[in-house]
Amino acid sequence: MHQPVLYTWNLTKERLRVFREICISLSVPVRPVAPQEADVPLGKLGETAPAPGLMAMPFQEEMLLMAYFPDKLIDRFLAGMQAKGINVPRKAVLTPVNAAWNSRKLFDELSREVSRQRVP
Repeated sequence: MHQPVLYTWNLTKERLRVFREICISLSVPVRPVAPQEADVPLGKLGETAPAPGLMAMPFQEEMLLMAYFPDKLIDRFLAGMQAKGINVPRKAVLTPVNAAWNSRKLFDELSREVSRQRVP
């Protein structure tokens, strides 16, 4: 069984520090995703060392992936974000469907969702 982990993309050092504070209270490690991992399937993140490749992430916006979070942990994590006044529009939970996607595909899908939410 997998342990919960929060994968992050493009967080500043300060924002990463705040997410680590939230996650420490939940016993969840925070793992920034390296640009070299942009093409790794989401379900395989953390299984191997990043291969040489991209020097920059193919997108600049922040993104979060709650991997292996039970429902109650998702609620507690989101409440922690709210308590800290932090919002990251592109966030997802790892699912059997998106586990085969890479970072770019997840970013594209979440960006479409964000765009739909902003349309009046």
